[in-house]
Amino acid sequence: MTDASEHDHELQNAGQALGDGFAELDALLLASLTAEMRAVQLDARRRLYEHIDAVWERPKLAGFHPVDLGGYGAVAGLRDLLDMLIGHVEQAQDVAGDDPDSFRVRLAVEPIE
Repeated sequence: MTDASEHDHELQNAGQALGDGFAELDALLLASLTAEMRAVQLDARRRLYEHIDAVWERPKLAGFHPVDLGGYGAVAGLRDLLDMLIGHVEQAQDVAGDDPDSFRVRLAVEPIE
């Protein structure tokens, strides 16, 4: 394994380790939120995942796989981390008995004046 691919692998593993290490603390906070706020968390995490995933998918449009290009270890790690964070919310919703389909969430962004 070259230094660059080894570094990519380390970055991807870091995302997984962060998700694992954060799981218990995240679960505690998520359990203290209302069902509506858990739905907001899920939406925010999914939106960030979609952005990171778009970065991952972009090279594929040009016929390349991100792994083959190198330098995408951080992107892979972020995808793994966000996937885990989404799973944390889904698990918290399940434990709390939330009905995720009963909420419509819309994030709004306002300019800072």
